[in-house]
Amino acid sequence: MNAKRRLGRRALVRIISYTVALVAALTATSITSYALARDYRTSVEYSFQRALNELSEYLSDLSTTLDKGQYATTPKQLEGLSSKLCTDADNAKSALARLPVTGEQITSTSKFLSQVGNFCSSLSDRVAAGGSITEEELKTLDRLSDYAETVSRQIDGMISDLESGRLRLGEVKSTVKKQKDVDSPNVESGFKEIEDGFTDYPTMIYDGPFSDHILQQKPKYIKDMKDVSVDRALQAAKEASKVDGLKHTGDTAGRVPTYDFTSGSMTVSVTKAGAIVDHFLDSRNVGEPTISTDEAVKLAQKALTDRGLTGFKYRYYAVNNGVLTVNFAATQNGVILYPDLIKVGVALDNGRVVSYDAKGYIMNHTDRNLPAVKITEQQARDILSERLRVESHELALIPSEGLSEILCHEFFCRGQNDEHVLVYINAQTGMEEQILIVIENETGVLAK
Repeated sequence: MNAKRRLGRRALVRIISYTVALVAALTATSITSYALARDYRTSVEYSFQRALNELSEYLSDLSTTLDKGQYATTPKQLEGLSSKLCTDADNAKSALARLPVTGEQITSTSKFLSQVGNFCSSLSDRVAAGGSITEEELKTLDRLSDYAETVSRQIDGMISDLESGRLRLGEVKSTVKKQKDVDSPNVESGFKEIEDGFTDYPTMIYDGPFSDHILQQKPKYIKDMKDVSVDRALQAAKEASKVDGLKHTGDTAGRVPTYDFTSGSMTVSVTKAGAIVDHFLDSRNVGEPTISTDEAVKLAQKALTDRGLTGFKYRYYAVNNGVLTVNFAATQNGVILYPDLIKVGVALDNGRVVSYDAKGYIMNHTDRNLPAVKITEQQARDILSERLRVESHELALIPSEGLSEILCHEFFCRGQNDEHVLVYINAQTGMEEQILIVIENETGVLAK
């Protein structure tokens, strides 16, 4: 009898132990499965959010490209724009395909992306054949641009809702479905193209669109200068940065070999040839602004003059982390030399110069044999779109994709929607070399 009781207790203990072990195992499995599911869900949400961000950017850029199209009058510009539209529409479709929606829910958007390049391509072909763009077609470009901008804003709203937690993956389909209710251009109007972007991302004018090639060639400004000692370079670094405690911390090789100096938050690089200050940066935290934009620009101009650098023309600026960075272009006989850039950064809290970048100037500056102007200012004006109102004109030298330089008429214009537009007409051939949409806001001057 006692043996049976002992056996019963042992069995009960075993059962309880097995049960506890089983529950523990199931709990561990459940936790692991939950963790895996959570990680998977996080990964999916990240992928979705990334696709939304890319799609938003492509759509916004597409709107800008279509804006440019209404001001283009030559085959070269139209061909370039249509090519960009086609390429970037494909990128947008790729982003769209990564969203958790079915094809029928994004029919209009998908069709828009598929057709976007065809319209500009057809206009390009017609202009190349001697034809012209009609007013109705210009209005269609406006509508296409507006539609792209509208959808981009909708997607920005979805991104905001996703980040704030108001939008969940399960709600995406119903939200995206609303997109197709946006009125798109009538297919039968002959201009069905509309949609997504192109990767010509906004660039700071102060940083160029005319500075992309500055590191792809040998430096012209210092090519005949002799190498200097570290001590001579240190002296130049102190004079430029106004810092006495600089120490030589290394050298930089490359197309422009430099001596590098550091003291606290300040770094300075000076070319070994000629002891020319290549750049310096004070990376201190900048406080609240106490000076205006106009005051900062004047201080930046004075910094150049104090260094004996004259004949530079202020072009544009950008504000980042409390520092206003100004672009100055060298000039020759009144011609703006866009490749020859110097950028000066002024801290808005105390007006001190905290950054200086002369790479463009060092790489490109030289006395040029500028070509004679064959296309007069008036002839160049006649090439401009009738939708543009010229506010100012200058001659400018801009780099080409082949690392050569092109003398152009630069027209600063007011566009159809009161936006600023820069157009560059080749002073030798009359070709439209570049069109830029200028955006001015609290961060400075942007160009697309």
